[in-house]
Amino acid sequence: MNTRMFRIVGLALIVVIGPSTVLHAQNQADLKVATLFRESYALEAKGDYGAAAAKVREARQASNSYFAVVRLAWLQYLAGDYTSSASSYTEAVALEPKAIEPKVGLTLPLLAGKKWKELDRACRDVLALDPMNVSAQARLAQALYWNSNYADSAATYQKLTAAYPSNLDYKTGLGWALLKQGRTADARQLFQVVLAVSPDNPSAKEGMAVK
Repeated sequence: MNTRMFRIVGLALIVVIGPSTVLHAQNQADLKVATLFRESYALEAKGDYGAAAAKVREARQASNSYFAVVRLAWLQYLAGDYTSSASSYTEAVALEPKAIEPKVGLTLPLLAGKKWKELDRACRDVLALDPMNVSAQARLAQALYWNSNYADSAATYQKLTAAYPSNLDYKTGLGWALLKQGRTADARQLFQVVLAVSPDNPSAKEGMAVK
C-alpha cells in the first residue's frame, strides 16, 4: 500500500514540476534574448555596429526569428559588411516571402556595394509587390543609370520628380541621365533649377561643368 502511494505521489510531482520547470527555462531563455537585443540597441546607438551584430548573432542561437535575421542584416549594413548584409536580407526574404520590408532592405547593401545588376532585380522584386514604393523607384533609377540604361533611368527619374518636385536628388539624377543621352540643354536647365536653391550642390555643379 505504501509503495503504491509513493508511486502516485511521484507521478503527481512529475506532472506538477515538469511543465513548470520547462516554462521557467523558456522564460529564462526569452529573458536572455530580450537582454541581448537591448544590448544590441545600446551598442548601435554608440556606433559600435560590429559588437551590436555580435549580440544579435548570439540571440539567434536561442531564437532564430525573422526579426533577428533582419536586424542582423541592418547592423551588417551599417558596419559596411555589405556582402553579409545582402546574404542576411536574402535569408529574411526567404522567411517572409510576401513581405516588402526585407526586399527593400536588400536594396541597401546592393546599392552601397554598387551591385547594379543585382540592385535592378531587387528593386523590380519590390515594385512587383508595391508599384509605388519610392525607395525602390529611386534605387532602380540609379541602377539603370549605372547599367548605362540612360533612357529608362531618365523615365524613372521623371516620374519621381513629378511626384516629388522639391527633391533635388531626383532632379540631379534626371539631369545626369539626360546629359548621358546628349540632351545637354535640358540637363543644364535642371542643374540650374537645383543650383538656384542649393548653390553648393556638388552634383549639379559637376553637371554644369560638363561641356
